[in-house]
Amino acid sequence: MPSTSAAEKQASVKTVRLICWNADQARERAAALAVMGFEVDAAPLNPAGLIGYFRQHMPAVVLIDLDRLPSHGREVGIALRQSKATRQIPLVYAGGAPEKVARVRTELPDAFYCAWDGVAKALREALRHAPANPVKPPSHMERYTGGALPAKLGLKKGLEVSLLGAPDEFEEQLGELPEGARLSTRLTRTAGLALWFVRSRRELEDETPYLATRLPEGCALWIVHPKQSGRYKVDFNQNDVRAAGLASGLVDFKVCSVDADWSGLKFARRKK
Repeated sequence: MPSTSAAEKQASVKTVRLICWNADQARERAAALAVMGFEVDAAPLNPAGLIGYFRQHMPAVVLIDLDRLPSHGREVGIALRQSKATRQIPLVYAGGAPEKVARVRTELPDAFYCAWDGVAKALREALRHAPANPVKPPSHMERYTGGALPAKLGLKKGLEVSLLGAPDEFEEQLGELPEGARLSTRLTRTAGLALWFVRSRRELEDETPYLATRLPEGCALWIVHPKQSGRYKVDFNQNDVRAAGLASGLVDFKVCSVDADWSGLKFARRKK
């Protein structure tokens, strides 16, 4: 990296979370940024605990190296923008082959992009002019499994849908609903579909029998559970969900990958 001016060195100290996939290069980049007046966190990143880490260590800006593993850098940026807790953190991408940078730009158009010799200027620009309403790109599962989420879950025109225990961001993730469809946060007598987000084996085993008895006639139930590969720690899996449903007089007939963290089994009452 080139030397910096005295003015740059006197700039306010801001915490930069540097994401670089080569440990030696990360140390070199971090040292150069420190000379420029930035406080840098360049520790190795654990993708499995990405959002939790950023919630605990909220940086002023995230700087992502595109010279190595650009697809990894793209996914980190998308994951940060997917979460309401981290969406406002400015993103700066540095380096990278032109075609790789262009790919990232298509999904994160309001991030900041620069060559490494212009990184100090880009970081300060990002800190001054971070987007007020950052673009929220499609999640990994939305991009690679195809199909709009409401259609995959079976939301139809005029349907009343009960969301039980849904994450805060889920309604936003659903996006535009079919005409006349409406959401509620409790199981009503007029619900035609229920989505129950369950987070532990104890909750699954204790609540499934009760919920199964309260389903309105003709109302299907999605039991949505954390994936083993997602960001949540879980003590049960899809087989346990199926077993709990069957034991409660339900029968499963459809599976859906909701996003990178959640999957669901769709149940109906077993016909007598």
